Amino acid sequence: MTSSSSRAADGQSRRKMRTRAALLGAARALLAEGREGASIEEITKRAGVGFGSFFNHFPGGKEELFDEAVFEILDGYAAWIRSVTGDLDDPAEVFARSFRLTGRLVAAQPDLLAPLLARGSELLLLERGLREVAMEDLTRGVATGRFVALPAEVHLMSVGGVLLGLVQLLTSSGSLATDEVIDAISAGVLRLLGVAAGEAGELVTRGLPELPSALMTDGQVSYS
Repeated sequence: MTSSSSRAADGQSRRKMRTRAALLGAARALLAEGREGASIEEITKRAGVGFGSFFNHFPGGKEELFDEAVFEILDGYAAWIRSVTGDLDDPAEVFARSFRLTGRLVAAQPDLLAPLLARGSELLLLERGLREVAMEDLTRGVATGRFVALPAEVHLMSVGGVLLGLVQLLTSSGSLATDEVIDAISAGVLRLLGVAAGEAGELVTRGLPELPSALMTDGQVSYS
């Protein structure tokens, strides 16, 4: 391949990536607005791309696009949570840090996780991101006796519902998007899991790593 044809191929590849990212960005925005029923024409117009390019990237139609938009957020979230809790051994401390940081991330960047609310509790059943991370910690917490001896699935549905409620609260009521509210809810979740009230209160006072910028990079979710 000549250098000119190589440059042309690279340019085409970058254009495809930009088009795909623009479509995913439009899908995230529509999900956040509760408009998963938007037409393909509206999606492509919002993304600023041609109608005909849609099925080149998402042959499965709107459902595939919206699913991929959700998966992208969940995968980025899971990788971030693992990176900020990798230095901890205690499942209760892992859970406390994860919950508190998630609340602070939502308060600081409400548009980042807001699209997930369109899927509601269905997210807790998806074998991606949120479920994977939570099930790992909950299973270990039960096995080590840190959490009440119930199936991890039961714990997930309980605390997952609280987490989704927290995201809804923080994205819809700026006056309640405070560290104090987030930590109070986090302590309540720890008590729900079986951690003693005094210890739960202490766990949510510990220091936290800095939040990522959580900005969109070339239309993709980036936690850096």
